[in-house]
Amino acid sequence: MAKQRIILVLVVCFSIAVFTVQTLPRTKTRPPRIEKGMTSEEHNKAMEERLAQRQQQKREKNWRFMELGNSVVMELRKQTLGVTEQQWKLIGPKYKKVETLRREAHVHILTRVSRNRDKRSFHWNKLSEDDYFSKAKAPDEMTEGEKTAEELIDLLEDENSKDQQIRQKIDALQQAREKARKALPKAERELCEVLTPRQQAVLLLWEFID
Repeated sequence: MAKQRIILVLVVCFSIAVFTVQTLPRTKTRPPRIEKGMTSEEHNKAMEERLAQRQQQKREKNWRFMELGNSVVMELRKQTLGVTEQQWKLIGPKYKKVETLRREAHVHILTRVSRNRDKRSFHWNKLSEDDYFSKAKAPDEMTEGEKTAEELIDLLEDENSKDQQIRQKIDALQQAREKARKALPKAERELCEVLTPRQQAVLLLWEFID
C-alpha cells in the first residue's frame, strides 16, 4: 500500500506540473511582414530574430517544466524518507551538502551535436550558458570543479593553448574531484547523525550514501 500511495502521489504531482506548464501564458510571435521598402537582407534579419525569439520561448518553457519536475521529485523523496517540513530544516542542508559533493566528485561537462542544414557542429554544454533544459549558472553558483571544467574547455577551444596550460588545468580538475571525494565521507556521517535507521536505509538503497 505504501508503494502504491507513493506512485499515486508522483503521478498526481507530475500531472499538476505538466498542466501548470501547459497553461502558462504564451507569447505568440507572428512572422514579420515584408514592409514596403524593406530589403531582402532586412527581411532575412527579421526572420532570424523571430526564430531566435521562438527558440527562447521554447527554452523558457522547458526551464519551467524542469523546475517543476525537480520540485516534484524532491517532494517525493521527502515523502519516501518520511520527514516533515520541520525535520527537513535540519536534514535538508546536510542532504544538499552531500548532493553537491557527490556531483563535484564526478564533475563533468556534456556535449551536444547541432545540425544546421547539411552542416553539423559540436558544442560543449557549459553550465555558464543557457541550455535547452537549464538556465545558465552565475559564477557564484558554480563549484570549484565546475569553474575549472569550463576553464579547461576554454583552453581546448583555443587553438593557441599550450600543452602545459592544458595539463595544469587537467591537474586542477582532478584535484577538485579528489577534494570532494575526501570531504564526502564526513558529510555523509553528519547527514546520517540526523537520520533514523529507516531513512538511512532508504538513502543507502538509492546509492545516495555509501
